[in-house]
Amino acid sequence: MTFPAAGLPVSLPGFRLWLGRLVNDLRGGRSCLLLLPSSLLDGPEPVSERLLDELLHELDEFVLLPPADGDVHTPDAAPATPPVPAPRTAPDATLWSGLAPVLDYDDGLGGLFTSVPSSGAVTRSQPTRAPTEAEALADLLERLAKELHFGQGTVGDDDTAGDVLLRLVKGPTGVPETRPVVVRGWREPAPTATGHLLRRVVAVAKEAGLPPGSRPRALVLATTRDLPPGLPGQLAREDVAVHWWWGVTGRLDTATVVALSRPPLDSSLEQNQLYEAVAQATITEICGPFLSVAASLAVRWEDGRPETLPAALREAVADHPVPERSEANASDATRVSGPRPDEALLPAWNLSAVDSWDGRLRRYPDHCLESRHAMESHVWLAQSHVLLPLVDASRERFATVVRANARIPLQRLAEQYGPRRDLDDGQVPTSTLIDTMELGAMWGAYRDGAIVLSPQDRRHLRILRAARNHLAHRTPLSGDELRRLIAELCR
Repeated sequence: MTFPAAGLPVSLPGFRLWLGRLVNDLRGGRSCLLLLPSSLLDGPEPVSERLLDELLHELDEFVLLPPADGDVHTPDAAPATPPVPAPRTAPDATLWSGLAPVLDYDDGLGGLFTSVPSSGAVTRSQPTRAPTEAEALADLLERLAKELHFGQGTVGDDDTAGDVLLRLVKGPTGVPETRPVVVRGWREPAPTATGHLLRRVVAVAKEAGLPPGSRPRALVLATTRDLPPGLPGQLAREDVAVHWWWGVTGRLDTATVVALSRPPLDSSLEQNQLYEAVAQATITEICGPFLSVAASLAVRWEDGRPETLPAALREAVADHPVPERSEANASDATRVSGPRPDEALLPAWNLSAVDSWDGRLRRYPDHCLESRHAMESHVWLAQSHVLLPLVDASRERFATVVRANARIPLQRLAEQYGPRRDLDDGQVPTSTLIDTMELGAMWGAYRDGAIVLSPQDRRHLRILRAARNHLAHRTPLSGDELRRLIAELCR
């Protein structure tokens, strides 16, 4: 089975957990802002739209706001004479936008947010002119009123009848509207419109004193270019839950994709099974959250030898290149990742060239082709993850051979070659000291004549000791060393 190259990992546990947290916030009465990399909007079938479909499927009810007129993000074929798209520029934070400030009390400017459905199509004198921020907000509210079937005066004759957002508190039947209002920020012509909608929905709910479960709520899906600068950090966490497409997949997800993509292993031998486990762990560690590359590498790296890994990775990366590679150099794979990408990482994050995985910041796998140290570090980590527990278990079993072949009293053997003890440790049994003896100490006891070993036991100890020393010093095993060690572990 091969994982889809540009597929949404809807069946993987990491995605289900991430989606569940978002849905739970909405059902609990909180508005949500979902931030996606710009690259998820690309292509004839963008991942963003498929993600939206999956999200709406999880919600019981919702109100999906239709796109603005002249939307340029619909992935349909372009018309013969395409319209001139309106420019999407972030507002100047130093200038007043012309919109009323959004506060948590009635500022007397609620009329700015008044919108009622028009009786016919809106006529614009300049079709190609970008709408002002006030016009964009008014158009958004007009479309929302149509979706909610808010006709003028249907709620009552008070001053809230014409304010679409205030009327969410009462709804068309006098009951608060609790269905999430879903807005796609990339289909709105002005970044400020979605930002004001999100803030105002929260404000009117608080002003009405509604409990969380009965509050109107909004879900805004957007990229960083679809919002006013700095908006995610300005939203109060208790009012709006901000979810980033960041750290969605984890080690279990990547390992699952790799296992499903690997060619069938036509062998039941324990050695081959262990060798395959090391190969899959290596692919998982190399590719991290980049599932498309992981699936491709799982197919291409057939022999599992570290020496052939760079060539196979080069081919896998070529199958799924990241555009504008130079912009993806801002991350450090050794850093501990936070709950969201740092400001300096946003260009690379928007290219889907950096992500959080297993608590670490991970770059696109092609950086391993540029850095031998990075490649060896990932291979070493994968080998250590699989092999070190087995090496230690083999060491414990070999302690029986040491005890049975001692040429000096066991108490003396334990004192001379056992682990060092502090004076505060008290009396440690001799058997415990021998059981915890390190491989290097066992080899030293043999070299000093304190124990005698058969040629087979001597070879076994030598291979275990060499492999343990390599891994302890962050040095990956070569293909031949890996084969020899696995043969000894499985004998």
